[in-house]
Amino acid sequence: MPTLKLNGLTVKKEKVWSSNTGRACNAEMIGDVIGRKYTLSCTWPPLSNEQVAVIDNAIDSAFFSVTFLHKGERITRTFYAGTPTYPVYSYVDGVKTYQGVSVELIEK
Repeated sequence: MPTLKLNGLTVKKEKVWSSNTGRACNAEMIGDVIGRKYTLSCTWPPLSNEQVAVIDNAIDSAFFSVTFLHKGERITRTFYAGTPTYPVYSYVDGVKTYQGVSVELIEK
C-alpha cells in the first residue's frame, strides 16, 4: 500500500444513534447511542498509475480489513470504501499522473 501523505489520515469515531433519535416537541434531543464506528479519511500524495492501482485493488471488495493506530492503540476492523477521488496532476506523453487519491473508509 502506498504511504499516506503527511497528515493524510483523519480518524473519526462516530456515534450510531437508535432509530427513535430526534427532536422532541420542546426541541430537546432524544435517543440512545447504540454504538460507535470509525471513519478513516485517507489522502495520498502524488502517485503513479501503478500505485493508484494498488489502492483501487485494496478497496475494491465490498468489505475489507484495515489496521490503523489510534491514540497509541493498534486497531483492526472491517471497513467499506466511499467513493474515491483521483485529482489528475498532469498528462505527460499521454500518461496521467495523479495528484493523490482520497477516500473515506467507513467501519461496517
